[in-house]
Parts: sequence; structure tokens; C-alpha cells
Amino acid sequence: MNNIRWYIAALVAISVGIGENASAITPSGFASTTLTVGAQVSIACQEAQHGSFPSPITIDTLSATDQTFSPTADETVKCTNGTVFTIKVTSANGTAVNQNCTAGGVSGMILRSASAPVDTIPYLFLCAGDTDGSGNFTGAGFSTARALGIGVKVLAANAQGAMAHADYADTVTLTISY
Repeated sequence: MNNIRWYIAALVAISVGIGENASAITPSGFASTTLTVGAQVSIACQEAQHGSFPSPITIDTLSATDQTFSPTADETVKCTNGTVFTIKVTSANGTAVNQNCTAGGVSGMILRSASAPVDTIPYLFLCAGDTDGSGNFTGAGFSTARALGIGVKVLAANAQGAMAHADYADTVTLTISY
């Protein structure tokens, strides 16, 4: 019987000890707080690859169809993801000034002969990579460059009326607007 009492007394002491330890590890006066974290993503665009064309492109004056010339390197642009941007085109020789570049092309572009400046060939400057057909492009982030799909298109009538020279040129300025 003394052994049972001693055993019960030991269990009570253990139970009391556990209860005391449990209350000792419970934090008293605990408080919580919240923080606000604000962020801003800046819109930015930059040229990723400079476009270029073969020099010279060879225009066939006997062709009955329009002639389209692809670049040797397409112009590419990196913009903040989701940013809508346009490419404005200006011709040094023509009348095109800050025109939106589209898949349909920018008119008012002129190739001019350096040796005979009165001899010109009108052409269209194309940006086949526009997102919606009206000259808008959408950035895909700085890890993904957007190809503009640049090209030069000479209409059949303009090619057929061209004078023979090997020095036709135009300087095209592309401006990213966003």
C-alpha cells in the first residue's frame, strides 16, 4: 500500500511539473504587427539588336511583282513586360517623319542615288512584328527581345521605273515610343 501511495504521489508530482513547465514556455504579453511593403515597376525599353540590310539590295527592274527585302539582322527591342510601345520611322530622303511602323508599311520613304540625286525609288518600310496591325508592340520583359520584323518593299511600278545606279541609299531613323 505504501508503494501505491508513493507511486500516486510521484504521478501527481510529474503532472504538476509538466503543468508548470507548460505555462513557463507560453509567452505572456505576446503582440503581433503588420508591415506594408510597396513596390513600383518602371517602364523601360531599349534596343537589343541593331537591324541591318544587305548592302546593296538588288532591285529587279524587270519584275512584274512587288519586291520585299528582308534584313540580314532584324531590329529587336526589350521592354518591361506588358508595356505597349510603337516604333516611329523617319526617312532622311523621303517625307516620312515619325510615322508608326506597321506590317502594312510606312510610305514616304525614298532611296536616292548619290551620283544622280534626282533619281529616286519610293519604297515602304515594314514592321511585320507589330502586335495588332496598327503599329503597337508589346514588351515581353528584359529576358525576351521583341523582333520588329523590319523589311523593305519596292512596288513593281517603282522598280520598273528606276534608273540604273549602284548607289541608292536612305537613312532610316527608328524611335521607340512608350
